[in-house]
Amino acid sequence: MKSKSFEVELPYGWETLQVILSEPEKTLPFFPYFESFQNGRVRFKVPRFIFNFGYEFELDVGMGREEAIYTFRGDKGILTVTFKMEGRKLKVTASWAGFGEAFMGKPLENFAKGIAEAIKEFCSSMACPVVRFNGSEGEVEHITPETAPALVKRIAMEFGKDFLLEGEAEDGTYLAVKVQDGKLRELRVRHGMKESVIEAEIPVIELGSEPFEGLPLDKKFKIRARKI
Repeated sequence: MKSKSFEVELPYGWETLQVILSEPEKTLPFFPYFESFQNGRVRFKVPRFIFNFGYEFELDVGMGREEAIYTFRGDKGILTVTFKMEGRKLKVTASWAGFGEAFMGKPLENFAKGIAEAIKEFCSSMACPVVRFNGSEGEVEHITPETAPALVKRIAMEFGKDFLLEGEAEDGTYLAVKVQDGKLRELRVRHGMKESVIEAEIPVIELGSEPFEGLPLDKKFKIRARKI
């Protein structure tokens, strides 16, 4: 068996992490090498040497005391991802037992690191300024460059890698965030006669405050989101 681990510091404890990990259909699309998840079967595509083709697995999720295990069983082997909390530190270990173990060192390293960083960002999204969100509509208030990325990540958890988030404030300020293939593609803000349009290609899990700086967002918005 080949294994690689990566550690990150989380802003919240096990309770928040457990909520995120209990819904793999929302987090898996942001894992490295993810290709699809349908009917309980997960497909990864690893672009490296003999693993440059898709691997398909059945997923089992196990929860323990401050620990979770994702077990992916496929025809060519078993991929295990373990999430272990110690205080606020999360250790992610990715292990492969099966065909081509000798060549899986770097892919497993990238896998463990990418998963740990994605989970960290989704935990951070719990600090987003959502007051209410029901189905596809909700309210947010006092959006700042620091909290706006958390809002986008929170919506990504609900709607996946392709969605349009729109918001309108009482003074008519309009906000639109377009995410495609897990990346921020367009940010549009209209305030009175002035409109700002920012085109980008930033992965949601890497989204920071920079695109939102200087925009008139510090107010209450009614928001709606839909898949595209």
